Amino acid sequence: MLSGRRKNEPNRIQFQGFDWGCGFLVNILFKFSILVCMAEVFLSNEIEKVVDNIDFSRLGDNIAVKLHFGEKGCRTFLKPGVVKAVCDKITSVGNKATLVECNVLYRGSRTNTDDHLQTAAEHGFDFAPIDILDGQYGQDFFEVDLPGTFAGKAKLGKGLLKYDSLIAVTHFTAHEMAGIGGVFKNLGMGLASRAGKLHMHSDIKCSIDANRCTGCGICAENCNADAIEIFEKARINPEKCIGCAMCIAICPEKAVMIPWHGSTTDDLQRKIVDYASAVLKAVKGKAVFINVLQNITDNCDCLSKRQKPFMDDIGILLSGDIVGIEKASLDLVNENSQGRFEKIHNVNYRTQIGYAEQKKLGDTKYKLTNI
Repeated sequence: MLSGRRKNEPNRIQFQGFDWGCGFLVNILFKFSILVCMAEVFLSNEIEKVVDNIDFSRLGDNIAVKLHFGEKGCRTFLKPGVVKAVCDKITSVGNKATLVECNVLYRGSRTNTDDHLQTAAEHGFDFAPIDILDGQYGQDFFEVDLPGTFAGKAKLGKGLLKYDSLIAVTHFTAHEMAGIGGVFKNLGMGLASRAGKLHMHSDIKCSIDANRCTGCGICAENCNADAIEIFEKARINPEKCIGCAMCIAICPEKAVMIPWHGSTTDDLQRKIVDYASAVLKAVKGKAVFINVLQNITDNCDCLSKRQKPFMDDIGILLSGDIVGIEKASLDLVNENSQGRFEKIHNVNYRTQIGYAEQKKLGDTKYKLTNI
């Protein structure tokens, strides 16, 4: 007696084959969709090959080239020749290139525009016009509303509004508070006004170091919020303070204390990403990103001292996807440093990348192509 094979069994077997075929096709289509959605990232040791692959259809005619000029005393800042190659390529296709930055929050060689321009020239960035976007003391800014974000809004250098597109040329390093000194920091922290930089670093207002303060009154005279009074020493009223950070810039005694750790490292990273998204919003998404993985140091180029690279150079990356290029940079640095990069500051930099992808700024999945 035959075992009980049902009359519809052949049809069932046919359907199983059909299901297998559909499953195979779906799997192929799924893999294809991943490849299509992947960020495209290019890698080369030669900046000339990198700039030859810039997609100028993504950009406008008046291009802001965002970089970090390096603090006086730093010797491992971005090589001027790399930036010059970018500018030369821009002008060769008939577009205008301007090097752009904003003044820094702390007191240093880039606190005001005059000193900033002098430092840039001393470091070899004298081959293109330079525009410090937030005014002599960082007072010129515009606000970008960022609903549904951690920062809520961003305060950016007002001069950014003059440009229709942007190329970020970033010297990739480690960073004490953010973990990564990459493209998000270059754009988010770099193009924030001084008030914006303070907003990212802290929810706590500045205070006065009584040991440094001489009671000269310059800070009170320049406080538009009338938040500073002089009682032999200056005193900041936190109820009136609007966080403009002008007092930091103009105090001759460096007596205004910056609350660097007024935000957690995770909060700082999220704010940096939000500010970077505001920059991209301001240029209507017309941007290209170049990450330079050379002279990779433990800290960013804001340190006014010599630093020694902790690993060999890797190359230069190019992408139209801000998340993809940052993730590719991290992967390459971790791989080539045998994991040392992750251990430098013990900061969970994955917060930054994860938050950026969550906000749909780009894709952590990428295809790396050597050129």
